[in-house]
Amino acid sequence: MRYCLIALALFSLQAMAGKDDTPLQDHFIKCENRDCSAYTSSKFRMGDSFLTGRSIEGESFFADADSNRSFNTAFPPKKIIAVHNHNTGQLYKSGVDYLPSATGITIPEHSAIAFAPKGFITTATPEEIKNYGVRVTTEFQAYQYDITYSKESVFYPKIYGSLGSLASKLGNATVRITFYGDSITQGANATSSYAPPHQPAYPELVMARLSELYPGRVEYRNNSVGGWSAINAAKAVDKRVNDLPADLVVLAFGMNDAGAYAPAEYRKHIKRLIDSIRAKQPDSAILLATPIRANPQSFIQKHQYVDGYLESLTSLAYEYSSVAVVDLTAAWDRILENKRYYDVTGNGLNHPNDFGHRIIAEVVLDAIVK
Repeated sequence: MRYCLIALALFSLQAMAGKDDTPLQDHFIKCENRDCSAYTSSKFRMGDSFLTGRSIEGESFFADADSNRSFNTAFPPKKIIAVHNHNTGQLYKSGVDYLPSATGITIPEHSAIAFAPKGFITTATPEEIKNYGVRVTTEFQAYQYDITYSKESVFYPKIYGSLGSLASKLGNATVRITFYGDSITQGANATSSYAPPHQPAYPELVMARLSELYPGRVEYRNNSVGGWSAINAAKAVDKRVNDLPADLVVLAFGMNDAGAYAPAEYRKHIKRLIDSIRAKQPDSAILLATPIRANPQSFIQKHQYVDGYLESLTSLAYEYSSVAVVDLTAAWDRILENKRYYDVTGNGLNHPNDFGHRIIAEVVLDAIVK
């Protein structure tokens, strides 16, 4: 497991480099068996609604020795159903390994749940402190566990604008989707092929669910590049998006932008992307996604910039036809209302873990299939 997480860490650092050396997907991929559709969708519960439903399966929390041994769930739990090891699947015993509480669970002494050593979060290298201000490692995932619980509270994802005629095409014609974003959309720190449970990143989860709903009717490709902002993406849009026509283009930038570009500049860069796509693909619907937040203890992202990005994108959705905005920031903020950043991080800095990718997938799906 440690070897797998180290390999995943190497991918994580490479994904933040920002060079245009990511292989180009020059064709669309169609899922033609249940492994990449119903099986994946079912295994990772993509048919469920964690935010708007009455239960959440596999919500992650980070167990560290510096904590008070109490861990909150995102929503007040009606009943704790199970706690398990995300990587091995080991189930823990209620009343022995954990104690249900009104806000989540408490882990008693002598529990089988292993905690990260004291100082694990703060033990950063001089290089990490210089470049990020925090420790960056996928080993956080080795001490993340999953809670399944029922709940009564809900959160409805916020969607602005419209994807035009896309909904009428789903199930009635082949729909082609191009994903274009940064390292998160590229798949950084989803366990995927690197470690159990081998969960795909959010684009593949989205496509698994769509392929389950519309067998043989959806195709996709992912031409995202780690480390990129919208200004980088605009320079390569003809190569990575406009080379093949798509019915929907998902643009997911902002994580890296928020370290340098104020909302007005960000809007200008996204507008340039939209104009370039519409010049070559006038009939394509475009889905814009606001970013999730980086570690608040890091200095790589300006909080106030992220706050302003929603207005930048919604103004574009109302300026163009068949452009919609999905507010990932609001969904992320709702999850972190009662939880810590380290509960949902994949690397301690800016990438989501598997649970984070599932939340993103749910919100994106809600925008596409509504």
